[in-house]
Amino acid sequence: MATIDLWAKEGYLSIPDGNSIYFWGFSKGENEPVQLPGPHIIVTEGETVIVNLTNTLSEPVSISFPGQTGVMVGGQPVHPQYSGDQLLSFVNYAAPGGGTVSYTFTAAHPGTFIYESGTNPHKQVPMGLYGGLVVRPSDYDQIANKTAYGAGTDTEFDREYLIITGEIDANLHQAVKEGKPYLVSNYLPRYWTMNGRCAPDTMTMEHVDTLPHQPYSSMIFAEPGEKVLIRYIGAGIDNHPLHPHGNHTRVIALDGRLLRNGAEDRSYERFTVVVSPGQTYDQIYKWDGLGYAPNNPIPTILPNLRNMGIGDIGGTMWSGSPYLGEKGDIPQSVVSFNESGEYQFMLHSHSEPKITNWGEFPGGLITMIAIYPSLSQNVGKLE
Repeated sequence: MATIDLWAKEGYLSIPDGNSIYFWGFSKGENEPVQLPGPHIIVTEGETVIVNLTNTLSEPVSISFPGQTGVMVGGQPVHPQYSGDQLLSFVNYAAPGGGTVSYTFTAAHPGTFIYESGTNPHKQVPMGLYGGLVVRPSDYDQIANKTAYGAGTDTEFDREYLIITGEIDANLHQAVKEGKPYLVSNYLPRYWTMNGRCAPDTMTMEHVDTLPHQPYSSMIFAEPGEKVLIRYIGAGIDNHPLHPHGNHTRVIALDGRLLRNGAEDRSYERFTVVVSPGQTYDQIYKWDGLGYAPNNPIPTILPNLRNMGIGDIGGTMWSGSPYLGEKGDIPQSVVSFNESGEYQFMLHSHSEPKITNWGEFPGGLITMIAIYPSLSQNVGKLE
């Protein structure tokens, strides 16, 4: 049995352009910081899951678990809540000012899922009341059988990452802060987030003091030849076409359901994956490099130098050397963000307005996939 305690709270997000955005979110406990996205919930197939919600906000809050069946509250199936003829919530809620509610369900299928508020979702989900739920297969083993969907499903992986996309309309957040009305038809995001952060903060390490309410990084690390499981969740209201450089990804599951028909493998490769609202993708990314081998460390021909910079300041993710794991000279006045000769490939949205912060590039939905000659086994462990 897994018991998870969540608290609905208010806080402030840090944006790289210097803005601080009021938001609502979930935290792990009464004295823990509220965060965006909410704490990862990681359980095992067949496990009974109890989620206890305490609501400190000024209006009712609930949690919906799309993809999970048999969700119960007080021994009864969850159901819409009304006041007279007025719908208050799609599922049972916790009253404002400290009210509580407890949800129980059995995690019946492995996969990647979202959890989010089922109360005024057009308002509360964009305000930040969402998070990721990962159900591991019943035979999962960190050492002997590390798969996304169980033995024999061709979903083995070496490292694992969860990326949750979202959007921020600062006008909505300010209206909620001030208790003013807001027309949903006017919703216009100007910030786009990966795991609650806008680029370049997406590439900052996890649990840094400067981002107390945005603990999860979106940076992906791997060694050549490793299988990297990348889980996408669309928590916003818009489509996000996400594209990793370096290689295609092999999509193995949609919405927590393995792409397999009996013995027939239905997985497929994609240049770009369009993450839609409420949708989840599980995919495998693998980088070998053209001609790469342990005794031949030159994996690819370097592109033109002008294609290796980022932003207006002449920054580069290139090490100055064509050799993986080595550093060389870079052009004068160019700043290198490459730490130890790793290869860095961009993962970003192909919708260009979404790779900005209120119109300033670079920002928004940009992160990196970094290929190192060797990495600790603790890198890329989802917790």
